[in-house]
Amino acid sequence: MAFSKNSLKVTSDSELLSYIINVTPELQELDLPVQGESIKPIGKIISSNERYRNAFIKTVNLIGLTVIKRNGWDNPWEFTKRGTLSFGQQIRELVLDLCNVYDYNEEFTNKDKFLETEVPNVFNYIHEVNFQKFYQTTTSDSQLAMAFDGEGSLFDFIDEAIAMLYESLKYDTYITDKYMLARRILDGTMTPSVISSYSTLTPRKRVSAIKSISNKFTFRNPNYNPAGVRRATRFDDQILIVSTDFEADFSTEVLATSFFKDEADMRARLVLCDGFGVHDNERLTELLGSAYIPFTEAEITALEKIPAVLISREWFMDYDYALDNNSGMKQTEFYNPTTLENNHYLHAWRVFSTSPFEQATVFTPDSGSVTAVAINPSEVTSTAGQFVQLTASVISTGFVNKAVQWSIDEAPGETTKVTIDQNGKVYIPSDYTPTDTDEPNPIVIKATSIYDDSVSGEATITVL
Repeated sequence: MAFSKNSLKVTSDSELLSYIINVTPELQELDLPVQGESIKPIGKIISSNERYRNAFIKTVNLIGLTVIKRNGWDNPWEFTKRGTLSFGQQIRELVLDLCNVYDYNEEFTNKDKFLETEVPNVFNYIHEVNFQKFYQTTTSDSQLAMAFDGEGSLFDFIDEAIAMLYESLKYDTYITDKYMLARRILDGTMTPSVISSYSTLTPRKRVSAIKSISNKFTFRNPNYNPAGVRRATRFDDQILIVSTDFEADFSTEVLATSFFKDEADMRARLVLCDGFGVHDNERLTELLGSAYIPFTEAEITALEKIPAVLISREWFMDYDYALDNNSGMKQTEFYNPTTLENNHYLHAWRVFSTSPFEQATVFTPDSGSVTAVAINPSEVTSTAGQFVQLTASVISTGFVNKAVQWSIDEAPGETTKVTIDQNGKVYIPSDYTPTDTDEPNPIVIKATSIYDDSVSGEATITVL
């Protein structure tokens, strides 16, 4: 049995009880309540009969999500949810970059060019289930009996006993998404867009600076994702997440005073955030456990200065894992005959992740800088036919893109065969031979900061 968000439109306890009886086969033996009369006699029958009671509680569980729509908190970030996965599915994100291009005159003499296989520039990333939680609440027979005592008490019973299960999940979804966003900003995998002299600008000029970047998003550009893929995002697919303070200035100082309101309005969709530096650390620790990295005071101070973040609609990769009737949630209940209590459970399995390929930028009033790039390990000894994995650390101040561009600066011998991918994985082919075997001449690998290409680091690989 399933209920849509809009399937329940009732305004009184009598209507709600009639609805429950009508959709519950076990309860259809009961008379429907009459509008204006007490529902207590029917409630007494339901409470005293085990079969009726269990059927009633099961239906209450199922309509809990629908009932709270009357007065529940609306998550402003509902856009982060992408869909539902079946058991056994993984989210493999595949992105194609532009095709390679060749000069006709240079390739004219290569008569076998048409026989060569051209491997597409494919980037992929796997997102896995990382949120398997359940929520629990308990109701008693006495609470159930009181649910039929007076007008509004049945609604209150469902709101207090069942709806908070869904409210808890909704809140946890919001704070988890906001935490992921903050971590991406701090980890340097989101491109910063500096609004110079922010504190001295009028709200209109601040909006103008943001709109300028929004316009750039509509053109293919490799600068707004850590993978360096040339992506473009239409205005309809852009989400501008703004702090409550920024939105207040925007609404009162820009829209309200603009004669040409449409021109002043953002073409991207505006979504509110209660502050990029505001986080429920205690709840996040319960939710994420060891995966939660506490924020330092310096990080919170930096995050609090952010007025807005612009992302692609598909930047968040949040999926439900189907548990019941293609739903990402499963509701169960268990009646304890000793304590005369019902335990209600809501299970949720989800993927909380973000895309390394979609466009995103964080607006900041402060300029950042890259001071150094270090490669680990910096010196490696290997043999031909092996892979060598290198990692780069970008030392910086402020918000900067901490991605690097990998390159082979020097590879004596077979210079065309040593390769390195965008993740710093070096392949030395089995037939690689250094030019000087008596005194090995190392391969020099370079990692250059994407944010500031004047800063780079080096590592050497000696092939024995």
